[in-house]
This record gives sequence, C-alpha cells and structure tokens, in this order.
Amino acid sequence: MARAVARLDRDTLTGLERPAPDMLSGTHALTVAVAAVAFHYAAFVPDVRLLVAAGDDGAKDFVVELGIDPALSFAAHAERIAAGLRPHDGAADAEGSDGGPVHRLTIGARVAEAAEEARAEGEAGTHEVTAPGVLRLDLDPVDGLVVARSAAASDPACAALVEVFTELLGRARREPHRAVGDCPVLSAAGRRRLAEFNATDHDFPAETTLHQIFRDQARATPDRTAVLTDDTSLTYAEVDERSDRFAAVLRRRFGAGPGDVIGVLAERSPDLPVVLLGVLKAGCAYLPLDPHAPALRIQDMVRRAGARAVVGPDRLTEGLGLPVDVLPPDPPEALDGPLPVPPALGTAGDAAYVIYTSGSTGRPKGVVVEHRSVVNRLNWMQRAYPLGSDDTLIQKTPVIFDVSVWELFWWMFAGSRVYLPPPGAERFPLALAEAVERHRVTVMHFVPSMLNVFLAEAERGGLGDRLDPLHHVFSSGESLSAQAVDSFHRVLGGPNGTRLVNLYGPTETTVDVTSFDCPPEAAHGRVPIGRPIDNTRLHVMRHGQPLPVGVFGTLHVAGSGVARGYLGDEELTRRRFVPEHGRPDTRMYDTGDIARWLPTGDIDFLGRQDHQIKIRGIRVDLQEIEQVLLEAPGVVDCAVRLDEPGPALAVLRAAVTGSDGLTRAGLRAYVTERLPAYMVPATYDRFAELPRTSSGKTDRRALAEDAAVQARGQRL
Repeated sequence: MARAVARLDRDTLTGLERPAPDMLSGTHALTVAVAAVAFHYAAFVPDVRLLVAAGDDGAKDFVVELGIDPALSFAAHAERIAAGLRPHDGAADAEGSDGGPVHRLTIGARVAEAAEEARAEGEAGTHEVTAPGVLRLDLDPVDGLVVARSAAASDPACAALVEVFTELLGRARREPHRAVGDCPVLSAAGRRRLAEFNATDHDFPAETTLHQIFRDQARATPDRTAVLTDDTSLTYAEVDERSDRFAAVLRRRFGAGPGDVIGVLAERSPDLPVVLLGVLKAGCAYLPLDPHAPALRIQDMVRRAGARAVVGPDRLTEGLGLPVDVLPPDPPEALDGPLPVPPALGTAGDAAYVIYTSGSTGRPKGVVVEHRSVVNRLNWMQRAYPLGSDDTLIQKTPVIFDVSVWELFWWMFAGSRVYLPPPGAERFPLALAEAVERHRVTVMHFVPSMLNVFLAEAERGGLGDRLDPLHHVFSSGESLSAQAVDSFHRVLGGPNGTRLVNLYGPTETTVDVTSFDCPPEAAHGRVPIGRPIDNTRLHVMRHGQPLPVGVFGTLHVAGSGVARGYLGDEELTRRRFVPEHGRPDTRMYDTGDIARWLPTGDIDFLGRQDHQIKIRGIRVDLQEIEQVLLEAPGVVDCAVRLDEPGPALAVLRAAVTGSDGLTRAGLRAYVTERLPAYMVPATYDRFAELPRTSSGKTDRRALAEDAAVQARGQRL
C-alpha cells in the first residue's frame, strides 16, 4: 500500500482542534472543501465524491459530491458542501453513480495516528484502502498529522494528495474567498524540485544553421561516405557540391531566398538529401509533400504555404495541377556546365522547414520550425547518444513526418552516413533486417505499433543475428507498451545489447522533447516518456497553475525547441503558444497531452485531452476527418472513432446520419479525394440520429459498442 505523511503547522490547525457538532460548521466545512479540491487535483477528476468520516471515533459518516469550479472560492465550495451534505447510506454510496471511485476523508483525533500504528503493526482494519483508484486522506486536527493512502504498491498520487492538501489548507484559511483556480498548489519544496527537473541548460551552437554544420563536416571529411543506397553512394564532398549547385538553381530560376518556402515532393533517393540541403543553402524552408496524398490536399498545402516552387520528378508532379512552377530534383544546369555558386544564405533564426499536421478545422496546420530549434535537438541527441564515423543511420520515415528530421540530418553532426532504403521497404521486417546486416545499420527508429510487428517477425524468423549491428533503437509517435519493452529486450536487448529509447514530442516542439532509456528489467504499467532534453522546460498545468509531482495535468513545453508557430494563422498560434509560466517574455506550447511528473523526474504520459489520436505514429485529429465528411453530399451529422482490435492494428470507423442514398463507396471516394489514405475511415455506419449523452454530446462510448451499433445503425 502506498502512503504519504505530513504534519500541519499550528496556525493552520487553529479552530480545527475543537470537535465539530456537525460537518456544517464553517471551519470544518472549509477543510472538507479544501480536501475535495485536493482530491480533484490528485485523483484527476472534475467531480469529487467523498465518503467523509468525522468525529473522534470517525462514526459520523457523510457523503460529499462536489463539482470543482476553479472560478469559485474555497468558501463558496464550502457553502455548496454544507447545502448538499447527506448521511452515508452504506452500500448505496460504495461507488459513484457513474461507477467512478468514492474517495475517503477521515477527520478526527488520533485517526491518522491510529492508521500509522495499524500499518506499523501489520493490521489492516478500517484504515486500509483496498479498491483500486481510491485515495484515502486521514487528518488529525489535534496534532496535525496528515496521512494519505492508496491500494497501489507505489502511487505518486498519495504524496501529491498530501502536498496539495497541506498547501491549500493554509492558503484557504488565510484567503477563504480566493478562487480555487487562482491559488497556487505547489509548495516551496515542490517548486525547487521542479526547478531541478527542468535544469536542462546546455551549450549548443545556437547561431549556426543545419547547412553550415553539414558544410563544416564536408570540409573536415570530404571523402567519407555520406549517403548510401543499395545501388550507389555519395561522399560528403559530392553532396556538398551538388547541394550548392541546386541552391544556385533555386536562386537564379525563382529568385528564392530567406523567408521563402520550397515544396519537396519526393520519395527516398540519393537526390533527397541533396535537394533538402540545397533548399536550406538557398536560405529557404522546405515543405515536405506526400506523393500519395490527394491532389487537392497537395494543392491546398502549396497554396497556403505560399511556396515559391515545388521540387519533384515528373512522374510524381504530372497531373497534380500545382499552382506554382515545378523543378526536377536533378535540373540539367545543376549537373554540369558553369554555374556560379554564391555563399549559403540563412541564419539560425530562419525557418528550416514547414510541416503540416492534422487540424480540427478540417484543414491541416503548417508548423514553422527554425534552424536554431533543430540544431539544439540534434546537438542533444549527439551528446546523449553519440554517433561515430563508423555509424550508419537508416532513414525510413516519410519526410512529411517530423521524425524524419533527425533521420535526415543527425548523421552529419558526426561524420556518419545515412542509408536510404527503397521506397516501401520500411514496411517489411525481413527487408529491414537484410539492410541492417548488409549496410551495418546501427541506429533505427520505429513507431511502437511497427516495432511490435518487427519484433514478432524477428523472433519468429530468427533474425537476431542479422540485427547484431544495431546499437540503438528509438521509438516515438505512440505510447510504448511495457509488453513491447519486454519483447525488445528478449529479442534484441539481451542477445545483442541493443538499447531501446522512448522519445516523445509534438511537431510544434521540434520532434522530441523527452527521452527515456528503457531498462532491461521487466517493465510494468505505463512506460515513462522520460526527462526533458537539453534547453527544454516542461510544465504540467491545470487551471493555469503548475502542478506538483504525481498530479496529472496538461503538458506544456518551453525552451529552444518551441516552434515559431502556425504558418499564416496568428490566432491559433496565440492560443496554443502561450506565455511561459514564470517567464512571461518566453513562450510555451500547450500540447493538449495529459501527463504528470514522477518522483524520478520522468514524465508519465496518460493520453490526449481532445480528439487527436495516433495512427502508426501519425498524429490525426478526428475532427478534421469529421469536417470533411460533413461536407460530403447527403451527410447531416457524423462522428469518427478509432478502433484498435489488435496491438498493431488501428481502424477508423465513421458513423453518419443523412439521406438514404449514402453509400460506403460514395463516402469513401469523397474522403479519399481530400485526405491521405491513413485518414480514410474503413467502415461507415448510417444512423437515423447519432446516440447522445445526457448532456447532448455525441455518445462516442455507445458508438464503440457493437451491440449498440447493430441495434441503431446500418453498415453501409
């Protein structure tokens, strides 16, 4: 059983030590209100249900059900408690009306001390908590002893409950009319602890660019192999010269320069790193485009980004109706003949790339990331997991996703090389194992769902020996399960000594902001996403207040990795990139992810607070799909959900209302023309009307129940 103990000071105890004739008295009602707020934070629930035992013998039992409103004061919550207090009704109050937990609060002389004595003597008695998810708080108003417990063997929420309660009780006694949401919940010790967790300052070349780092490396190791495929290779000098000439073409043909965006529509090939470095050397930002996306989506991105031109081969660009000029990745004037090559342009504060991510408005958002942010991210990676001249990194993530950034550029920080497998090879475990063996690949990335598939095939096919060169596997994009970690160490970690690293980060914060080295010991529960990387500060917030260790809230990210914002959308940029707490002159990004600090300084990731999901590591906003469906002829209302019938299988399912003429083929064709394949629902169910909750919202839980769908809907 997890437990935490504290003792209140004398000033806070004043008035509490007198027995209360009932729980309606002001001081005691205020104490219960503070406890309810503390449970609201520590248990991460909007509505708190408490079974309150009061009096020296703990015999006066009451039930408190309170929705916490951060705009109301502690005194107002106390008044609501007094108005709604009712006697405990035995089994009827064993759990909440919705099946949620009912937490315990006991206030009485020696109850906390008795609980400690019982624990010391190994007795269970009435002081134990056996129900999972239930927290108990015992308060002795005479000597000030406060004890929190939960049934879990280890639960950071216990210490959080004690810390928040003791901090808020003192503040509420001094300022009972202060709004709950305006009241800090961190103690002085808690603030110092979080400051230590966020002490990540580290020197990095903050005034240089990605292409300058490459150029410096090319001058140091001109003849070393930089780019490798199954059929060819390029040295650092060759990539440097070719990218110089490509930059010159961009500048001469289109007048491209700093502040411009160049679309890149390409598959993996030796031309890809040349083109990207050439775009950067011209002072421009590259805009990766998906060759498999619908033409309408590509046109929209190019137009909204204000791209000066698009680079891509004829076989990919023909018929797209692009609104700008197209340049092949190998223009004749860049391959031979005289071509003046001016110095590379751009500064550390210029944009390096623009990557579009899914958006709730029905249109993707263009995230602008500067050179300085990328250099910090890659400098940290090289410092934490150093590559050497003999290392080979495999680049297998499509360039439209930000993981590709470190695959495309990290190797050049160390004079290593990058291997580019044939397009599509990344989907086949055997092809990847052959590439690792043939090209001595040492570093690889997987989203967790594909890591599961790869490990299963490696174990089934006995591929361990082929994977011996691997020394690091990085995983990000989805939650990494404990089962996947155990499987990894069984297949690769133990036999080959390969290390597994769990990474986390939104596109808006330059790929990754935390890392966790997965230990070889058996994993249990959620795998942490780790600690902040160099020059990164994390804030777990709720009601505008930073939260102590053990309390879930919304994760915010500050520091060198924070992106410039959303291209052409100042309003959304202001909403999501907000002033950093305690540093109003800097910004932090509101990730929308729910997380908490662990006592180790790692972050425990719970999930999203909105409709965004991950499919094979790709961030998808369900509202974007719903917005497109609502524009389809005949559709009146819709809801899209994610179904995960297997550990490596994710299926999007759409529920629609509308005309009798709706068909699966028609809906699928409409969506396919407007969204990439991974965002197209696999099934479509038509309803007379979508199920609703009591509050009138779409009942997504009912849509996930097959019986409800079969009873109310029709599969198209």
